[in-house]
Amino acid sequence: MPQQFSDSGDFGETLMQLLLIGGATLLVIGLGMALATWVIVRRLRRSGVVQRSFSTGVLTARSYAVDDGVRRIARLRLDLRRSGQATRRALDAASGSGGPIGELPAVAQDLLRAERALEDQLRLAEREPDKQLRRDLAGRIGEQVQSYNTLSADLRRSLMHAGQSTGGAEIQRASTRLTREIGVLQAWSKSYGTHDQIQ
Repeated sequence: MPQQFSDSGDFGETLMQLLLIGGATLLVIGLGMALATWVIVRRLRRSGVVQRSFSTGVLTARSYAVDDGVRRIARLRLDLRRSGQATRRALDAASGSGGPIGELPAVAQDLLRAERALEDQLRLAEREPDKQLRRDLAGRIGEQVQSYNTLSADLRRSLMHAGQSTGGAEIQRASTRLTREIGVLQAWSKSYGTHDQIQ
């Protein structure tokens, strides 16, 4: 009889040790998975991929809104974003080719500043509670977005020509023209850039 109690005590002790080891193993695995998930989520947030995708999805949904002002502003923001991304890709490709691109990178930086100013104006117009004023703002800023898109297309065209066998004088002419046009766009942004001034 005492031997049976001793065997069951050893069995209980062994079972308890197995449970402790299994619990500790599960805890370590759980902590490792939590840490890995945290690192992945943090990297995704820092890369901006999730934010850009979410923002694009929201703008795409707004571009089908019933309110004309909201719809137009969302479409303008999407157009502005697509044009800016295409210009940055073209600049990266031209810079990577090693060919002469003159002052076009400086022009691209000016254009990027103009893009940011227009984006800020569109965000401000988007938050305007008065529907009529929001439509008016969409029309006014829409003209500038169209000018920006034209300038971006001209810059991309110049960058593509720079990648081919064109002379330095042609690159300089394109840079001068684009710089002048961007100056006009920036002057407009400074004059009409705030909500109070546009009223």
